[in-house]
Amino acid sequence: MKTQNIHNRRSFLKLSAAAGGGMVLGFSWLVSCTHDAEVLTGPPGPASPDEWFPLNAFLKIGDNGTVTIYSPNPEIGQNVKTSMPMIVAEELDCNWEDVMVEQAPLDTENYTRQLAGGSQSIRHGWEDL
Repeated sequence: MKTQNIHNRRSFLKLSAAAGGGMVLGFSWLVSCTHDAEVLTGPPGPASPDEWFPLNAFLKIGDNGTVTIYSPNPEIGQNVKTSMPMIVAEELDCNWEDVMVEQAPLDTENYTRQLAGGSQSIRHGWEDL
């Protein structure tokens, strides 16, 4: 008698979850195997936030000329993380490659408009930059 393989939704989900979980464990294990010296040195640039010059809540400039923008608006397809570096690079006359964008933490005192909607993230935020 021949066994019949029945593929249904439940067996597909179980198999997908097992395969996905194995990949997550595999990749997290690979990251944990990095050399200690590489982890300790970190990326090039200022070693601590004390070596950065904060202009306001939105901009910080490092000793090596790297500009960091703290974006209060999330990126949901409005190109906030592209438009902000372009504006700052133009105004500061620096290379666009030297401008980084990080998501700002929740801070209602410094960032009054921490939302995205109506395509107004850049329209309301460019003057603060």
